[in-house]
Amino acid sequence: YVAWAPDGSGRVFVLERGGVVRVVDPTETSRPTPFLDLSAEVSLGNEEGLLGLAFDPHFVDNRRVYVDYTARDRSINVVQYTSDQENPGVLDPTSARTVLNIPKRSQYHQAGMLEFGPDGYLYIAVGDDEQSNRSQDVGTLTGKILRLDVESAQPYAVPPSNPFVGTDARGEIWDYGLRNPWRFSFDRLTGDMWIGDVHHVDEGGANGNWESVERHAASTPPGLNFGFPAHLFHCSDVANCQPEGVTPPVTQYDHNMNCSITGGYVYRGTALPSLAGTYLFGDLCTGGVFALRPMPDGSWSPRLELGYQSIKISSFGEDPAGEVYVVDIQGGTVYRITDVSLP
Repeated sequence: YVAWAPDGSGRVFVLERGGVVRVVDPTETSRPTPFLDLSAEVSLGNEEGLLGLAFDPHFVDNRRVYVDYTARDRSINVVQYTSDQENPGVLDPTSARTVLNIPKRSQYHQAGMLEFGPDGYLYIAVGDDEQSNRSQDVGTLTGKILRLDVESAQPYAVPPSNPFVGTDARGEIWDYGLRNPWRFSFDRLTGDMWIGDVHHVDEGGANGNWESVERHAASTPPGLNFGFPAHLFHCSDVANCQPEGVTPPVTQYDHNMNCSITGGYVYRGTALPSLAGTYLFGDLCTGGVFALRPMPDGSWSPRLELGYQSIKISSFGEDPAGEVYVVDIQGGTVYRITDVSLP
């Protein structure tokens, strides 16, 4: 994963799955000291590791950073750190404060993305922990998108506008019915949430071999059910593909050489005007970068193939100017998308 500090410094923060956060500072030739080193605390089985990082919207004033990682006991940990006042280039290890801990049993389906939304709340993606029945169970936190208020209370408060507040369900839940929402993002112009939900194995017959792009429009009330595992949408029974109360995906693609979707960003930069408003995403196995183009009627185009590279796309990144980057977990390289022609 890759992120930029919201302080105008131009510093780039690169997450290594093994637990280290590196800093690339354009004003320095090298920075040997990591921003954060959790290598002694992170579990690395299969899909585990240090998976996400988010800067507090008020980072310039409070110096707070949030990380999502798999602890040695396999639980999901969301922890707040504060940068050292005398050395802002590193996080103070003594400042660690656990915001959320979710016990789990599997090395798979971690999710791990976290990001502050336009509303200032912290959104967290949680996979189903290989227990698909939990995705529809609003009494659990797995297979969900969570929304927390980390500013007004410690470790957090549940925003009163969350959809299940005042019910027997978990108040932290924002949306549900997801399998492994590995990467999500917010459109910086519209506030829409875009989710890449991984459907890697043959669950529910052939339907399970389709990767999904989900969208929660900013104008849509919360509490969306994206249907997993009961409804995977790509099926011959059209009536059952769009049951009442279930939000269908924007698009899906099959496992013909592909294997695992990596959600990206709606392009809002200026360097590539042909991509304006286009949602960019990719696939881990093929190194393919894909696009969904907005249509005049408010719908989205079919999946467009922009190109394939010999890389393993684990994440996309968005810099302060809205330019989009690709992270190759196999080669340990971050690339900027610089030249694209839409089909």
